Amino acid sequence: MTSAPWAKFSLPGDAPAFAFGASPEFTRTIRETFGPLVERISEVPVGPIAWILAEVPAEGSLTGFFRTLEKRLARAGSLWTVLPKKPFAAELKFPYTWLDVQKAGLSAGLVDNKIAAFSPRLTSIRFVVPIARRKSKPGG
Repeated sequence: MTSAPWAKFSLPGDAPAFAFGASPEFTRTIRETFGPLVERISEVPVGPIAWILAEVPAEGSLTGFFRTLEKRLARAGSLWTVLPKKPFAAELKFPYTWLDVQKAGLSAGLVDNKIAAFSPRLTSIRFVVPIARRKSKPGG
């Protein structure tokens, strides 16, 4: 039995799920993989957010990107980040490596705990608030 294409992303049940990104491949994959299960947004809600899939921007500060999302993430929330797979980074004009993205997430106080293919050219990394910090973090 095959599972739904979105099953590996552990959607939050009854809580809203958001997708934040603008590239054609990201938006097409969101539509094809998640359909109405995920709400596409152009601005990140204040929070607490239970589940968000966010395309890592090719410009600007990785640290700022993660710090903004970490502040809005619910205690047990999931932040899925989407970035090009290594063979496609140059073609997609993405200046960071997977390791750069991971380090920025870790420096924002998050931990990475899952990787999943997002599309043929994009991958995703799930970041969460560490269990030890969940009791002290404000919000859901």
